[in-house]
Amino acid sequence: MDLAANPFPFIYNIQRCYTQDNPCLKLKSKGIEMKVILIDDEELALTYLEYQLLMIGDIEIVGKYTDPIQGRQAIEENEVDLIFLDIRIPVLNGVELAGNLLEHKPDLHIVFVSSYDEYALKAFELNVMDYVLKPVSMDRLKLTVQRVKRRKLKITDSSSVPNGEGEWQIRMFGEFIISEGDQERFSLHWRTAKAQEIFFYLLHHRGKVVSKANLIEMLWLDFDLQKAYSQLYTAIYHIRKTLAPFKGKIALQNMADGYILRLEKVNLDVDEFQRLLHSVMLPAEDTVLEYERLLVLFTGEYLEGYEFDWLELERQRLQMQWIRLKIDLIHWYVERGQLEKAFKHAENICSRYPIEEQAQFIYMKICDMLGYHFLIQRQYSLFVSALEKEVSEKPGDELSQWYSEWEKKNKKE
Repeated sequence: MDLAANPFPFIYNIQRCYTQDNPCLKLKSKGIEMKVILIDDEELALTYLEYQLLMIGDIEIVGKYTDPIQGRQAIEENEVDLIFLDIRIPVLNGVELAGNLLEHKPDLHIVFVSSYDEYALKAFELNVMDYVLKPVSMDRLKLTVQRVKRRKLKITDSSSVPNGEGEWQIRMFGEFIISEGDQERFSLHWRTAKAQEIFFYLLHHRGKVVSKANLIEMLWLDFDLQKAYSQLYTAIYHIRKTLAPFKGKIALQNMADGYILRLEKVNLDVDEFQRLLHSVMLPAEDTVLEYERLLVLFTGEYLEGYEFDWLELERQRLQMQWIRLKIDLIHWYVERGQLEKAFKHAENICSRYPIEEQAQFIYMKICDMLGYHFLIQRQYSLFVSALEKEVSEKPGDELSQWYSEWEKKNKKE
């Protein structure tokens, strides 16, 4: 063979594998474990990488592409485990392509292959499987394949996946909890604060499409648009990975211009709260138990402990609904002479919201009816102090006048 005509003699051997009845073909019959696609703008580099992977075995080359657009289409249309992707490719940058692929297929394993190490940091921000430099040695390639196989085994390990036998619950009032049945609780571990906030924003808007533009405006307003989209795709990738164990229950789906978070047979306390709120208009003999059950759902603030700007209005809305329901129920108990029950509900509001003046006023009046005079003095003093500390204000005229008259009356007595 003329080496001057063919400087890569191994290419000739590979070509023979596909044109003759040759033992090389048997490399693909050892029990294939992974389906692989290769993308590189250099035909020779693709052929050599294919040759090396076939030599390792247990791999099927689904396709190899010099055109990244065709490669992306093949990946989207086929079940693929592993992508070997050159970074410097025409038309579509490899990093950008990887981010787009991982956004749609978070379980995809991507290995960057490049002659340059300057993109390594950016690659690992996307959490790609590996980054190898050309020319790729067989030992280095074997190490990469082994890492992918280990990760595949870890992902498919059934012991890490909820069994789905119990009833699923998500608690959004108070401490955020995902649970299955009475015992199992599952934690969500976030790699970045941005990924965490996007998840909760999508959960807050569950069942509705949230546009990419909306998310970028909310979190990356000052970023270059291309960089902002790259950050968004990376965050979405991490969210999908975090939600992988809940497949079938909590699903993040791509829409035309955004994302939608869908829940399948998962009960949310906030949904139950709103359902009962709309079904029970006013306390009555036949609705009081539903009222009590409704109020118990509000175990704490909506997504308590998370300080997102967009969250505050919804938190205040739900808080005001709960207080209004409590006060309606308190009045109903007072009208029926059930002062101890009214007292407990009023005390509950005051302990949660020390500067809620209407509740404080009602509490003091109930204490007066029950003869708990020492509690009135203590509560008024605590309220004045909390009001001054929190908002630098004094009690309203109606409460101040009532307390002044009550104090005069009880001094005479």
